[in-house]
Amino acid sequence: MANKYSQILYTLSEFLKDYPQLDISILEAVEARKKGKHFSIEEHIRGMIFSLLSNQRDWGAIYKNKKVIEQMFFTFDKDKLKNTDYTYFVNALKSRKLANRSINAQMKNLKYNIEVFEQIEKEYRSPDYFITALKPTAVAVLFACAESPYKLKQMKFALVLEYLRNVGIDTAKPDVHIVRILKRLGLLNKLGNEEKQAIDILEKISLESNISVAKIDFLLWHFCSENFCNICSANPKCGQCVIKKFCAREEKCL
Repeated sequence: MANKYSQILYTLSEFLKDYPQLDISILEAVEARKKGKHFSIEEHIRGMIFSLLSNQRDWGAIYKNKKVIEQMFFTFDKDKLKNTDYTYFVNALKSRKLANRSINAQMKNLKYNIEVFEQIEKEYRSPDYFITALKPTAVAVLFACAESPYKLKQMKFALVLEYLRNVGIDTAKPDVHIVRILKRLGLLNKLGNEEKQAIDILEKISLESNISVAKIDFLLWHFCSENFCNICSANPKCGQCVIKKFCAREEKCL
């Protein structure tokens, strides 16, 4: 099985070498943390905001406008963010077609979420100490669970994992692309919590292949995403698929 994983990941890695532009920001963040980088509270706020903006929309426009978004959010100065009426951010994002269906609620709760980070900073000296004390999935539950005193509003389990990745935590975001391709590869069944299953599978592959969870997610997601390779997407291009021999479905990705 380990050989199968290695073949899939090697094939995808070789395929992506020919792709002109990839979003390597998460891999860079994971590598920076591995080398000892400490992420500031502003960087945590940045990671949380970009995670929110990724919700229920394509990532392409957000990716292309990262610099604009950074300026729009005052380079994530927490005091400026808290003291600015949330409608400013809503209107600024909508004017550039960077909003999503939840943008009003997300921006309305931005101040609250920043104050959660500030409380964590008081209790743990830094959000970094808080998020590295437990496994990523356990931290995600603390931020996503309604009963938790550290609940981040408008942030569910997968979005919290995306935020954690943005600040260099080696994990994956079990979004629709990842869940879909794992099903097509016959690695994920339809029973139980698909997001939790997906994380468990990627962690297992990481252990057996000696490739980071973030890198595995990077390879699978870019292969699927409509904004990048767009091969194993909702409407798969099976004729162009370089890993179709591993597809578990007889009808090949239909």
